[in-house]
Amino acid sequence: MLAPDAFEGRVRVTGAVALMSVLAVFAALAYWQVFRTDLAEENTNPRILAAFTDPNRGRIVDRDGNVLVESLPDGTRHYHDASVAHAVGYIDARYGSQGAELAFDSELSGKAGGTGWRDAVDAELRRTAIKGNDVRLTIDPVVQAAAATALGSRKGAVVALDPRNGEVLAMVSVPTYDPGGLSENGEALLKDETSPLLNRATQGLYTPGSTFKTVTAASALENRVIDPGTTVNCPGKITIDGFDINCANTAQGVGTYPFSAAFTYSVNAIFAQVGVTLGWDRLLATAAKFGFGGPIDFALDTGTSVVVPGTSKRDKVLLATTAFGQGEILATPLQMALIAATVANGGVLVEPRLGLSASTGGHTRAIDESASRRVLDAAVANTLKELMVSVVANGQARGAALPGITVGGKTGTAETGRDGLSHAWFIAFAPPRTPPSPSPWSWRMAVAAARSHRPSPGRSSPRPSSDDREPPPRH
Repeated sequence: MLAPDAFEGRVRVTGAVALMSVLAVFAALAYWQVFRTDLAEENTNPRILAAFTDPNRGRIVDRDGNVLVESLPDGTRHYHDASVAHAVGYIDARYGSQGAELAFDSELSGKAGGTGWRDAVDAELRRTAIKGNDVRLTIDPVVQAAAATALGSRKGAVVALDPRNGEVLAMVSVPTYDPGGLSENGEALLKDETSPLLNRATQGLYTPGSTFKTVTAASALENRVIDPGTTVNCPGKITIDGFDINCANTAQGVGTYPFSAAFTYSVNAIFAQVGVTLGWDRLLATAAKFGFGGPIDFALDTGTSVVVPGTSKRDKVLLATTAFGQGEILATPLQMALIAATVANGGVLVEPRLGLSASTGGHTRAIDESASRRVLDAAVANTLKELMVSVVANGQARGAALPGITVGGKTGTAETGRDGLSHAWFIAFAPPRTPPSPSPWSWRMAVAAARSHRPSPGRSSPRPSSDDREPPPRH
């Protein structure tokens, strides 16, 4: 039996050893977690590499619960539908992440929501696996399939939105690729001159052509420069500072008629005149309210649509050609879809939304909420609706009419300045008002489509431009 003094001495020694051990653990954690944070970026970090082949990573599903992406037992990701490749993106140890795989990584990996502190401690100290959350996207499988079928193999993009809440119902970019084959085909995809990794819907920048006349008309209406009944005239051509703009880009362009007819038949010369009357400041102010000149608040990376580069000389000729959609404008299909959606929604722009919810263990919560802002007065938006409805009912978009459903839209053909090719555009919404009772068309849809490599009928602007380049991969 130990003497009391000896027993107390051993207790003190044991306590000191335990305290030193705890301090050593905390010191090591502080060193690795605080002072050596650079290791988290090392490509050789096994924990970083493991994140790219995690069999517990959550699934990505569409709004109806159909699986779009899931992890196989070996940790590789399996992608079920190539038409949504650019929306869901990819995750790869060499090429990083893109799309929903990047935007909702904290959900899919289990780092956000659904993981209690006990699970987190267990995972850190005992290396137990954390089950990732399943992420449900806004993609509607029926609308997605229709968009993919309509675009087919033509190089371009289609975006479909619900204007009331910003939900992306479809997003198609062609050419597409297999995200699951990136580890084998990544270099070839990066070198492919058709840029299959580029999400043309959100990052492709193209001259929008006559679809931009919607912005010009909105600016003219809200600034009271013109109204639908204002009489306009084009004798054959209009000359602005020595630059001729022919009225004959459409058969109905020569003569005297109301401004509403100039919109219906898309008369370039009339819009050139309206643009010059508006002036740069008012036109740019309206475009900025729609989102030109800044990034779109969206889960995926987006290109910045611009009306005119800051280095350009803002003369009358450039203003005139800009007003009818040429000049030096560059816009993404997503940006143009937002313009159609804003008109359909009575002048209120709702930021686009790709994520609906995250769920694990029976718990579901909303993600990726959207903000909204008024862009146009409701009266101006309603006037634009009627103008766009006339384009489909009477003008150049009669082929877009749907039996029993009122459709509003605006076509566009824009010069690229490359090999006589042009971009073909169409922005639209249907129906222009919410039906009073539930039906397959009880929601409203706005669509923007852009595709390149179409034979050009002739140049309508001295300054054509376009951009169709691959974005750098992100981690």
